[in-house]
Amino acid sequence: MALFNSLCHQLIDHWVKADALATPDELYDQIIGSLSVKMALSVVETNKNDPYDWYFLRIKNFGYKSKILETMLAELPNAVLRDLDRAFVDQAIIPGMQRALHSKRPTIDMVKIRFVGVRVGYERLILPQKTEGTPQWCVSLAEGRFAIPSHQEMASDLTDESIIQLLIEGQTAKEIADMLDLSPRTIEHRIDRMKTRFGARNLVHLVAKLVGTQVDRRETQ
Repeated sequence: MALFNSLCHQLIDHWVKADALATPDELYDQIIGSLSVKMALSVVETNKNDPYDWYFLRIKNFGYKSKILETMLAELPNAVLRDLDRAFVDQAIIPGMQRALHSKRPTIDMVKIRFVGVRVGYERLILPQKTEGTPQWCVSLAEGRFAIPSHQEMASDLTDESIIQLLIEGQTAKEIADMLDLSPRTIEHRIDRMKTRFGARNLVHLVAKLVGTQVDRRETQ
């Protein structure tokens, strides 16, 4: 996060000091080599009146390896916005770009959205073309915060609910047993049952899936 903040400051400083910026690479060339694997850079060409005719262009993808990420990127090719996932375009692209175009100034926001069955969160800096006229493009620098598959909520069971919360907080099976006044074997049995239900390969994988369950629940309340 410190690196992301530093790169944002560099981009904004360059944007402020520049008299005008004719092309996007004039803005991002100085920082693109410093992006971490958690960051991505894209450009949206905003030179059409209809936002759905704007063109989305990926300059640098997130660098980490993930099946979830591969699925998401496959749904976001370089294309005009009307050819991309409509919900994603309407919630994650057009509103942010329009705010930057309207203000003609850099904007920072946090995007949280469900996309291809995944809860996605990323922080984003949008910089519109610096020009006296109407900006013809926006550069977007994003850093991923989370990408969690959505899952159905578990059946209402107060013991399981307690175990879920304590696992997310980092407690071991033995510690959970002590806190709930149950045997470690009972806790382990319930955890094994959760692994089966969620298709988790191990405890770490299970906790990741449980976090996704809690995110879904809180955002629908």
